[in-house]
Amino acid sequence: MIVLDELEKLMAEFAVDALFLEGLSIHKPNLYFVTGFLAVDKTYYTKSLGQPAVLAATDMVCERARRLSPMRNFHSLSPLGRQAVTERLSQGELLRRTIAELADQLLPRNGVVGIASDTDAQIVALLQQRGVTTKPVDDLFLRAREVKSPKEIRAIERASRSTEATFERVIDVIQNATVGANRTLMHDGVPLTVGRLKRVIDHALVDNDSENSQESIVAGGVKGADFHYLGQRLDKLQSETPIILDIYPRRIEERYHADITRTVVRGRVSPRLLKMFEAVDATLDTVLDSLSAYDTSAHLVDVMADAFERQGYRSFHRTPDIKEGMLHGLGHGIGLDVHELPRLSLEPNPLRPGAVLAVEPGLYYRHIGGVRIEDNAIITKKGARRITRLPRTYFL
Repeated sequence: MIVLDELEKLMAEFAVDALFLEGLSIHKPNLYFVTGFLAVDKTYYTKSLGQPAVLAATDMVCERARRLSPMRNFHSLSPLGRQAVTERLSQGELLRRTIAELADQLLPRNGVVGIASDTDAQIVALLQQRGVTTKPVDDLFLRAREVKSPKEIRAIERASRSTEATFERVIDVIQNATVGANRTLMHDGVPLTVGRLKRVIDHALVDNDSENSQESIVAGGVKGADFHYLGQRLDKLQSETPIILDIYPRRIEERYHADITRTVVRGRVSPRLLKMFEAVDATLDTVLDSLSAYDTSAHLVDVMADAFERQGYRSFHRTPDIKEGMLHGLGHGIGLDVHELPRLSLEPNPLRPGAVLAVEPGLYYRHIGGVRIEDNAIITKKGARRITRLPRTYFL
């Protein structure tokens, strides 16, 4: 959970007098972040400037939160629940009375209340009917989550170990596949399809206490030239072509993500494809070696583009209309979501110590496919500390 004085500073910077979050924290990272409480029950969080944060829920949920979360201030909604039973209130009327009570007792009479953009629209309307002025402040929450605590970093490292163990199982399947007609990879006597390999990924993640929060990318051959092509489940994987594996799961318990990409080739690697691998690998090293705290993401992107240009490859950051080469952003922060701050773009985003990055240079050519390598690293005052331990190159 965020340190109180940091949250107060952000509230002042974003010109809000209070914060209001609602929902099931198992589905809403911002709510989980500020409460430190993972729940499948409806909860409400309020925080006014100069006042302690409050978690509002039923007595049962509040009691659980006392045991399992850092929250220390609670507001019981059980009396309203009992009233709903006695008066046979509809769910809509119970919600109206709940929001009225929270607005009257826990939010400032005058002032601006910051909310997340995923706040239920009906709840926003009820707050406004009660005279509450709301203001979406998603960037406030993203800023609050950008710099990770040691506990959060340990959770991301555990997510990385789970992801690496998953990669090892997937690599084993590809390595032990045989090569059939038309260079189709065969596993247990049938074609190795994207769908079959994704099932291997899903099962391996569960075995390592993790899960996909989004679908993994398995893109084989020329289809990998579309860098966000997820892979159709009936796509057959082939030898002598690049297979992009982008796996970005979260740990089931801690909810933090890793984000790792490797590109695998089973069989012969053409000279042109080998040159692409070498360029991406060298560029990733150059970027991570150049990373320094308090620098900007724009400088890091320039370092990447320079490195590719020295090796004969273009980047859309320098030539926006290109159709082949380095075609996407350099990377992003990771945490409770797979994409967080900082964004590694040409904007002058500061690189703050404690942020955790996924750095992912790649090259994409229509008649070859794509090569992407993605490592995770922590920004420290001395530079980058790499989290990812997997080998970079898999020629099987």
